[in-house]
Amino acid sequence: MNNNWEDKIDSFIELSNKHNVRMIMVGGGAVNFHGFQRHSADVDFWVDTKENNMKNLISVFQELGYEIKEFPDSVKNQEQNISVKFSPVDLDLELITKFSVNKSFDDAYKEANQQIIKGNKVLKWKVLSFDDLITSKIKSDRPKDLLDVQQLKRIKKRKEKDQDKKLGSNL
Repeated sequence: MNNNWEDKIDSFIELSNKHNVRMIMVGGGAVNFHGFQRHSADVDFWVDTKENNMKNLISVFQELGYEIKEFPDSVKNQEQNISVKFSPVDLDLELITKFSVNKSFDDAYKEANQQIIKGNKVLKWKVLSFDDLITSKIKSDRPKDLLDVQQLKRIKKRKEKDQDKKLGSNL
């Protein structure tokens, strides 16, 4: 990954905050957030497809320099995702319109974790909750996702053991 790609992703996240775009990081980025470090071919966000949110997302793309006035009906109707390729060598940005975790976007958004990175800029975004991530990975039933589930469950067990040790030492 080069700095140009990172700058574009940072700008996308920053502008999404500015325009109040409701989105949740899912996929490999969420897996990394929850403790299992692995490579991912793209950065995935599940986006709320309500009309107002889609208008806000259009404002983000316009500010990034894209000439877009409206998304196709297939995007608005959750039949097609939005893929953005910033360069031929870097990761893609994938905006997912339909994502299965056995709950609505609104419910998943409420339960999502807040990620904040403070560097030269403050960037913040939502990350799919641990339990919803496990559900989504099980539902996808791909070998790499099942490996993610296995590793995430190990991490959860280790955290629970560490928590039990802390509680035991406080007694």
